[in-house]
Amino acid sequence: MSAAFDTIDRVTLLNILETIIEEDELRLVRFLLSNTCLNKRIGGAKEEKKFTSNTGTPQGDSLSPVLFVVYLENALKEVRPLPPQLVTESEKTLPDEIAYADDVDFIARKRIDVSQIQKVLKRYNLEVNVDKTEYTILDRKENSWKNTKKVGSLIGDTADVQRRKQLSTAALAKLQNVRVRGDKLKKKTKLKLYRALVKSVVTYNCST
Repeated sequence: MSAAFDTIDRVTLLNILETIIEEDELRLVRFLLSNTCLNKRIGGAKEEKKFTSNTGTPQGDSLSPVLFVVYLENALKEVRPLPPQLVTESEKTLPDEIAYADDVDFIARKRIDVSQIQKVLKRYNLEVNVDKTEYTILDRKENSWKNTKKVGSLIGDTADVQRRKQLSTAALAKLQNVRVRGDKLKKKTKLKLYRALVKSVVTYNCST
């Protein structure tokens, strides 16, 4: 999506939330989204005059990603195909999907017309980033798809494990000074740095 968090229609979001959360919780969300002011920057110079924003969710707030996921899920309900018994073969055009925040994969047996999806999402003030949209063909006879990256990992297991090893080796090399300064840092501190900066790289997304 393009500037996804900035384009959320707050009225639509609150209407969605009314159906799934308690009144006290809804009041807290309203408070979070109210009285949002922004400063504009022109040519590097910051303008002192603020203006009120009534779209989007506050960047950096820990609740914003959750609100966006709820908002997008509601939009995707309209993108998903109807139950098979309710549509004809010619109407089965919209695909299944896998979503991770604003990164969505649509899965189908033939090339998908993104403009169809765009029409639905525009009703929610969301826009597909066409420049970043990629098409991947999964074919048993070809291996190029295995090097396609999704949410920081390659689709192919072997290719991804090899890449993880390379990235973690590079991360370990950056800690060379830390490792050789035995007289300056405690072993406990070195291990903490290793787990945070190296082990986290090699094990990233390994649960998949």
